[in-house]
Amino acid sequence: MITIIFPIHILFLCVAGLGILMADSSAFAWLRGKREVIGRETLFVSHWVVTAGLVGLILTGLVMFWPMREYLLSQPLFWLKMAFVAALVINSFFIEYLMHTAAHRSFASLSHAQKVPFIVSGGISTLSWLGAGITALLLF
Repeated sequence: MITIIFPIHILFLCVAGLGILMADSSAFAWLRGKREVIGRETLFVSHWVVTAGLVGLILTGLVMFWPMREYLLSQPLFWLKMAFVAALVINSFFIEYLMHTAAHRSFASLSHAQKVPFIVSGGISTLSWLGAGITALLLF
């Protein structure tokens, strides 16, 4: 079963990666002022592609986790990975709330206090994706 699930898990990682590339290219253009606003469709599609990838990763991860649960639950790296995954899930709701601003206002028009959540969310997302990936590689 794992031999079938692991490639599907990697496929979902690729889906999430595609969504991240879509979202980040638009976001960086918006942050640098190369785009005044980001189209609603671009925001919606990229967010839901990443979300679909993350949900697929979690579901296939659960299938792979189950036969190895006793071992994994005793590993601190596994718990660290789960913290990164939890941060990604929580941050996805935060991003869904924030992304509507990018459809209506330029980044330059935001006050410093309004810009901070975008920077923090981007940092959390980057750190969490990298952290989950690195801990997965170290676990196996």
